[in-house]
Amino acid sequence: MNLFLSFKKRLLLFTLSISLIPIAAITTIYYFNARNTIRYQILEQLRAVAESKRLHIRSFMETKKVRTIDFSADGYIKDMLKKTLRGEARKQDAVMSLNEYLSKKKLSLDRQLIAIAIADKNGEVVASTNEKLIGKHISDQDVFVQGISKGSGDAYIKPRYFPYFDMTCILTSSSIISEQDARPLGVIINAYSLAFLNEITTDRVGMGESGEVYLVNRDKIMVTESRFIESASPRLKVDTKPVRASIDSDTEMVGVYPDYRGIPVVGASLNIPEYGWILLSEIDEEEALKPLKTLGIVALIFGIVGVVTVGSMGIVFATSTSKTIKNMTAAAERLAGGDLSYRVKITRKDEIGALMNSFNVMADKLSREITEHRRVEESLRKSTEQAQIILDNTTAVIYLKDTDGRYMLINHQYEELFHVTKEQVVGKTDYDVFPKEFAEAFRMNDRKVLETRTSLVIEELAPQDDGVHTYISLKFPMYDSVEGLYGVCGISTDITERKRTGKSK
Repeated sequence: MNLFLSFKKRLLLFTLSISLIPIAAITTIYYFNARNTIRYQILEQLRAVAESKRLHIRSFMETKKVRTIDFSADGYIKDMLKKTLRGEARKQDAVMSLNEYLSKKKLSLDRQLIAIAIADKNGEVVASTNEKLIGKHISDQDVFVQGISKGSGDAYIKPRYFPYFDMTCILTSSSIISEQDARPLGVIINAYSLAFLNEITTDRVGMGESGEVYLVNRDKIMVTESRFIESASPRLKVDTKPVRASIDSDTEMVGVYPDYRGIPVVGASLNIPEYGWILLSEIDEEEALKPLKTLGIVALIFGIVGVVTVGSMGIVFATSTSKTIKNMTAAAERLAGGDLSYRVKITRKDEIGALMNSFNVMADKLSREITEHRRVEESLRKSTEQAQIILDNTTAVIYLKDTDGRYMLINHQYEELFHVTKEQVVGKTDYDVFPKEFAEAFRMNDRKVLETRTSLVIEELAPQDDGVHTYISLKFPMYDSVEGLYGVCGISTDITERKRTGKSK
């Protein structure tokens, strides 16, 4: 019984090993490949969002420049500016008219405009929608210096802190050119609120529950609104890895890093150097990589299903195989015990089924021969020639050895497979026929049968012309009425092709 339990366990272990190792490997490879693909797709999506927002911001800024250029070319503005440069009596009327014109006709054209100012060529503000600016000298401000230097059809634009408003805003300026002598009469300045940038960055469609896009300036200060911290702009400092990389080396990056809240995010950063901004597109790592958890669960489920399926098939296969061999062993024991009428029920059509059939054929013929020999009261040993004819008719390898391991007979299949004759083998041992390592294995198995006086079913290896073949062998002790136990009978069937086919599947 222990023999068959051991064989069953070994067969099951072998089946599970050759099946589960590929399943585990394939599942693992699939999971890591899918994880890398998902990470890449997320990073590319964030980069694409950032690219889209950067293009949008640049487009918006360009429209502000174009509007300023358009204002600078306004004929009415030019005429009123000229009048302010004439006599004092006319100047006051021109200023009032210009202020009214800027407020009613120009300021209303763009809801992001917070102020319009016109300065003469010396830098004095002569008209403005913001009365606080009128009369101020801004010749030391970049917005004036750069604006007066621009030619017709060009404009200066920059996000700057403007002390007269005590706030950071986007300032654009363009020179007002005289049509008579093409000399600058002065500068028109448009001041825009940074709030319009929020309309771009707070559009978070497709960014999930934690995604956000925001701008940071070169001082590491957040320029636009935060999704998580109220009134973060313009007071929150953002000292994160992508911001430092951009400021220190103008490097753009994508990856996983802690954001300004200290929470790990998957993000992408892009530079907008002409305005001194860094654009960041981020989403919490936990949310971004959530599909990986689902993927891991799916892979685990498939792995478990595969294990259960293969394990069940392995159990069925091992159980059916060991049961068949057990039945054959029981039949061999009954046959060896003298029950010549017992036969194995053939339930398979594979090599083991062929072995079972060979056993029955042998049992039938041996039974007839033994019956005949009993009638004539002759010993089974004296019927070697007749038994040889019977054994030669089976496709299995059949042999009989005495207790010392010397061959007493072999069948024709033995001669054909190992290229020997009966005369060369009978009276010799396995050491005279096979290489030492194979002979020792055969002798060890024979001794188990002789010592335990029970049958044995085992896999054995034997060399042939095309390599080492695997045989499943049934070995059982032989008795007679004269000497009692006198040897070991073996029946072996080649299962090499079946094992090879099983592995290839």
